[in-house]
Amino acid sequence: MSRSAQQVLEFDKLKEIIGGYSTCAPGRRAVEALAQSFDAAALNAEFALVREAAEYLRGGAELGFGSLRDPEEWLARLGIPASVLEPQDFLNVCTLIDSVEMARASFKEFKDRFPQLTARAAALVDQRWLTKVIRHAILPNGEISDDASPQLRRIRIGLAQSREKIQRSLESILRGRGESTGDYITLRNDRFVIPVRASDRRGVPGVVHGASGTGQTVFVEPLEAIDLNNRMVQLTEEELEEISRILQELTERVRGNRGPLEAAAAEVSHFDSIFARGRYARELDCTMPEFSAGNALRLEDARNPVLEATLRPQGRKAVPLSIAMGGDETIVVISGPNTGGKTVALKSVGLAALSAQASIPVAAETAVLPIFDHVLADIGDEQSIAADLSTFSAHIVNLKSMLDVATDRSLILVDEMGTGTAPEEGAALAVALLEEIRTRRSLTIATTHHDRLKSYASTTLGILNAAMEFDEEHLRPTYRLLVGVPGTSSGIEIARRLGLPERVIATAQSSLSTESREARDLITYLHKSRDEMEEIKRQSREELAQLETERQSLRTEWIERQRKRIADLERNFAETQKRLEAEVTKLTADIQDRTLRAQLEKQSGKRIAKIESDARAEKDAAVVETLSTSQADLGVNETAAVAKAIDPDSLTAGQRITVKGLKQPVIFRRHDGRSAEVEAGPLRMRVPLADVVSAGAAAPAATPGARVLSSPRPVETAAVGAARGRGGDRDVEEAGGAGGEINVIGKRVEEATELVDKFIDDAALAGRPSVRIIHGYGTGALRRGIAEFLSAHPLVERIRHEAADRGGEAITIAELHV
Repeated sequence: MSRSAQQVLEFDKLKEIIGGYSTCAPGRRAVEALAQSFDAAALNAEFALVREAAEYLRGGAELGFGSLRDPEEWLARLGIPASVLEPQDFLNVCTLIDSVEMARASFKEFKDRFPQLTARAAALVDQRWLTKVIRHAILPNGEISDDASPQLRRIRIGLAQSREKIQRSLESILRGRGESTGDYITLRNDRFVIPVRASDRRGVPGVVHGASGTGQTVFVEPLEAIDLNNRMVQLTEEELEEISRILQELTERVRGNRGPLEAAAAEVSHFDSIFARGRYARELDCTMPEFSAGNALRLEDARNPVLEATLRPQGRKAVPLSIAMGGDETIVVISGPNTGGKTVALKSVGLAALSAQASIPVAAETAVLPIFDHVLADIGDEQSIAADLSTFSAHIVNLKSMLDVATDRSLILVDEMGTGTAPEEGAALAVALLEEIRTRRSLTIATTHHDRLKSYASTTLGILNAAMEFDEEHLRPTYRLLVGVPGTSSGIEIARRLGLPERVIATAQSSLSTESREARDLITYLHKSRDEMEEIKRQSREELAQLETERQSLRTEWIERQRKRIADLERNFAETQKRLEAEVTKLTADIQDRTLRAQLEKQSGKRIAKIESDARAEKDAAVVETLSTSQADLGVNETAAVAKAIDPDSLTAGQRITVKGLKQPVIFRRHDGRSAEVEAGPLRMRVPLADVVSAGAAAPAATPGARVLSSPRPVETAAVGAARGRGGDRDVEEAGGAGGEINVIGKRVEEATELVDKFIDDAALAGRPSVRIIHGYGTGALRRGIAEFLSAHPLVERIRHEAADRGGEAITIAELHV
């Protein structure tokens, strides 16, 4: 009988390796029970647990159940009616419940990091009440506690008193005989006795319970101690009866909780199995597989874990392989030298498929696999003398059974296809079998030495050639799988390496047909060409990585330069602002004429405001240049940059426009013929009109409560805001209200003009075209004083009264220079 695919692929050995990472017997049994599943959702859920376990372990934490005693035996006895557990069994029940509590406690603090494990642990039933009951009755050494029942305590007190009376009685007898009482009192047949020389036997009336090995000493229970010993024996029997009753009662309580205990044992074994697979994944650098909806199979840097576990203790590593198939390409034909790794490649792919469907991490960098309905393998020599099967016959029987069940969801692995018979017939049969499998669309990997199969794979759609690489220079295999090119058997080269005489090698080479030599030379050329292409790709990747590193470095340096430039602008402006203000303060301090001093202060304020505006414009230009260049560095698609410039007169305030170099649209406010003032979130800046490349719809109206200014204001640098040192927008809003107004009714002329002066300064800085000063009618002195003050103010272009229906002469409107 042929072996199953699991046996051929050594799946049991893999589970044995994983079982070595478990910490308790139930966990090892759970690993041994892992089997193929066809439910992708269930497999993904299990892999989510294993993935979290591996991450938990990589973080330096551990979860083991080494203190758990195997619950299988006592759980089985609970299923037998009238059975009674032993004291040690009850202690083992406690170790199970303790293990459950340990698992529950381990994940209380990791709910966010390990949600699946935390939920699983939280679902475990709390059975600590049962451990309290058991430990109240049974001591850690397995003895029954005196506190197990009041009756047991009474009996044991009686036993202690009986022993004490017997010992006193026997000590009295010994002292009467003039003998030491040290070590002479002993037990025979559960009764206290004293040793007496055989010659003195008649001197001590009582019952003889035995003699020493020499016969020189007999052990006598004196008549005075018989009643006391009888009482002690009676109490001992009562103690045993009470202990039996206690154990039976405890057993029934545990039996009543048998279901939750079995569930707890199953969950602990599952947890241990999960963490065993997590340790396996950590130690062998495994990945959690993805399951494809179709027939796509992709393995990157896959290794045979059984081979890996064998080589690691020797300080060696398995050579990884990468393979991709699926879609229309359903068959891969691997050729190459003997001992070149073809069979290992088959087993590696097969073990990856079996592992994935058994919720075992795959020993690979990446693993994408379908859910296979069958994994079918014909690997190795299956000849059987008892069944009268030759090697060839055994292979044919296996292949027939595989064809009986193969579907488009099956994985077929065939080693040395077409061997064991005449090469021409074997190759023809192998081609026919592959053609049949191709029509069924089963994913298939076959190894061969037949050139006809290599040719068939090269000329048939849906079939790929692959080769196990052979180092022609050193005449040894490299165990690398090369997909896309056929391999050479290199039998003559291997024979030479193994020491076959050179004349035999020369004769064999001369016997090769011209076609064979040409085919071999062509394959060698293809391998060299592939190696050269791989080297070119490797160099290209390195150069690309180096270029990217240099680009990032240059971009970082450029950004730092721009930041420094903006910081220098702010610092220079702050220094200039401070110097000018100091000069103005010094000059005006020497002027005694109040009116002249006020005019000079206003003129200097206007000059400083102009400096502020120029500094802002220069800073805005640097910001726009930074944004534009950084967006270009990031590869933003700037199709708008080449569009035709838009007519500025067609733009309206609030309209969304696209500016060259900016990724997002901004809001247009106004323009002066050369530049446009735009708003992007909280940032306002000026941009060249030539950079406005498209216009869209108007921006939505401001929401209630939003801050609205009557005129846009350029964005400030931090230095400008700090240098001003005055109320800024806050004062404008407090004074302005609706439309920008200030109420000075009731103020003295001097006090009112100071408030109006400050209000106009802030309004001008805010970009307001006009302000309203509410002074009332009164005697007219306040109105005249404010009018005189406004007429001489350098920021006021002209003044007028409000319309009669809106306040008339009680309100003065000052139109400011814009």
